Amino acid sequence: MSAKEILAVGIKTIVVAIGLTIIFMIAAVVSGIGRHPPAAAVTPSANSTQREAVTPPAIAAQPSTSGKATPSRQPANALLWLFVASLVQVVVISYLVLQAKWGGWRLVGALFLLVLNTWVQAALESLPYLQARVSPQFSAQALVTGLVTAALFAPFAVWVLGGSRRAPRTEQAATSHRSFGRWTGALAATTVIFVVLYYLCGYYIAWQNPELRQYYAGSTAIRSFWGQMTSIWTSTPWMFAFQAGRGLLFVAMTLPVVRMLRGGALRVAFGTALMYAIWDGSAGLIIPNPIFPPSVAHSHMIELAVWGLLFGAFVGWLMRSDRAATAPAGL
Repeated sequence: MSAKEILAVGIKTIVVAIGLTIIFMIAAVVSGIGRHPPAAAVTPSANSTQREAVTPPAIAAQPSTSGKATPSRQPANALLWLFVASLVQVVVISYLVLQAKWGGWRLVGALFLLVLNTWVQAALESLPYLQARVSPQFSAQALVTGLVTAALFAPFAVWVLGGSRRAPRTEQAATSHRSFGRWTGALAATTVIFVVLYYLCGYYIAWQNPELRQYYAGSTAIRSFWGQMTSIWTSTPWMFAFQAGRGLLFVAMTLPVVRMLRGGALRVAFGTALMYAIWDGSAGLIIPNPIFPPSVAHSHMIELAVWGLLFGAFVGWLMRSDRAATAPAGL
């Protein structure tokens, strides 16, 4: 790209980031997600490795309900951090659009699912982990917020970034249909890796913070990793199936973006890793958060970023490595 093209992309990225900031605020008003204060804190069970409900910027930007606001939670400061989080997310969106083989409404649809996935995951993970800390309406409001945000942002981003009139790009590699067995195996592999990385990153990154353990479990005591896994299996064995289901849904909703990326396995793995690291909710934790104390939010932000990089690289490599010979129909 020439210097002029790079400058043009930079300006468009800033415009889209401003648009995303405004769209987040509109979606929050429509859904009413900021009207209800977090529920009174109740000490959760210490029987699981806790991990945050992926907190999108529109949620994290809501003002504190604790009474006297601290300087880090002033509305103007929250708006600034909301823009910063939006800018980080849009930088990734710009890269994905530039690398996409698709254009027009097909590209819009892929980005719509990517954006919506963040909010769907927030709604799902808040059910077992944050019931005592968010309002009862949170899950429903998160879904409405996600729908409004995705519906407004996806076409806006594609239009501004120049993907609305792009002709489909083709690659020289011939494709054929992936067999049912190989497709099933790929989904099974991503599900297993999702759960494994979920608990590994949750334990070895987030759970190492004593303030985070105090926040979730009411104690700074810590078990070994296997002791923690045994405790989960003993007390809430359904949690593993729940996370596996989340993993399947996560991959299903982001797979169109993975499939639209050009290049070989390493290039697609890089793009997917970047996408997952930012669009799994980590960017939203930059913003002062009325649900999580700063230390807890920062630990989760690092946890999510590392998890996204690792899981995204695996999904991108797996879904692209044999695509030239075995692409699934319709993707």
